[in-house]
Amino acid sequence: MNRKGFTLVELLATLVILGIVVGLVVVISGNGFKNAKTKSEDVFIATIEDALDIYVDSDARSLSFNRTNPVCTLNKTHGSVNVYKNVDNVTFLNVINSSYHPITRSELVNPANKGNDNFQCFPETSGDINYGTLDVYVDDDFVYYYRINKSDFGCLNTTGYITNLPSECTG
Repeated sequence: MNRKGFTLVELLATLVILGIVVGLVVVISGNGFKNAKTKSEDVFIATIEDALDIYVDSDARSLSFNRTNPVCTLNKTHGSVNVYKNVDNVTFLNVINSSYHPITRSELVNPANKGNDNFQCFPETSGDINYGTLDVYVDDDFVYYYRINKSDFGCLNTTGYITNLPSECTG
């Protein structure tokens, strides 16, 4: 008997192999999307850090600092220096309106959240936009530092602070 075609066992084996391959592709691509979202948020945070660096380098000299109460002391190669916190009410809006315009309101969109409610940073709350408190610090060597809470942005998936403040200072 010479029958042409596949047996039921051969068809089932083929379907099982195809199912395994499809399952692997789904798992691998799912991890790839998650990694891509994480990396795009990291790039977005780096953009915010660049804007903060430009603001601190250009406009922080006009701020007032409480030079009587240092928040911490840093040990540098030439000795210890005190770090002082600003006393002005500074928000991320000051960064947006900085004389060098390091970032615009339209750039404050987290690509990792595209399609979500928290896609746009600084969502409207009670008709006012909350731009988050920006803490600016200066040390005795006139090196400026910043710290802002990630949750103030309203569009970041991670928590903590965006800061260049040394770990010795918890401010």
